[in-house]
Amino acid sequence: MVDYSILYSYFEHINRKPLMEEEREEITRFFRKSTFRKKTMIMKAGEANTLHYYIEKGLLRMYIIDQSGKEFNILFARERQWIGDLGTPAETPYFIETLENSTVYSISEDNFHILYKRYISLANYIRKSYVFLQKRFVSILSKTAEENYEELVNEHPELIQRLPQYQISSYLGVTPVFLSKILAKRSKKD
Repeated sequence: MVDYSILYSYFEHINRKPLMEEEREEITRFFRKSTFRKKTMIMKAGEANTLHYYIEKGLLRMYIIDQSGKEFNILFARERQWIGDLGTPAETPYFIETLENSTVYSISEDNFHILYKRYISLANYIRKSYVFLQKRFVSILSKTAEENYEELVNEHPELIQRLPQYQISSYLGVTPVFLSKILAKRSKKD
C-alpha cells in the first residue's frame, strides 16, 4: 500500500482543515508516487510535459541548455515544494533532474486543474511560485553574481550545504572559477 500521508498533510495544511475521506480518495487517485535515484532525468526539453511534481524527499533541479551546450540552473526544489513546467502541456524547454535520491508525487495536468479549481489555497501557492520565478529572473538580470550568491545564502542556506559548487555556479550564471573567487572574497570579509 502506497503511503500518501505527506500529501494529505500538505492539503490539510494549505486548507487549514482536515481532509474528508472522499478528498483523500481523490488525492490517492490523482497522484502517482515514484522514487528516483540521484541523477535521474524525469523531464527532458522537447517533450510534451504533462506532469507536475510534489517532492516528498530529495532535491531536484530545473535547467536549460543554451545553444552552445552550456547548462543554466533555473531553480532547485526540495522537500515539500512543487516543480514542473508551468507552461504545460506545451513542449517544454526545460530539463528536470534529481540531484539526490528522491521520492516525488506526480499529477497530470488535467487532474492538477481539477485540484487547482477546488482548492483556492493551492492556486495561491502556485501563484507564489510564479512570483518567485519572476523575482529570480529580475535578480539575474539586475544584480551581480555576488549579490545573487548572498541572496541565496540568506534565503536558502540549506541549499548551500546540499549542492555542489558547480551547481551553484550554474544557478548564478557564472563559472565555477568565478564562484571560487566570490567565496574567497567573502571569506576575507568574515
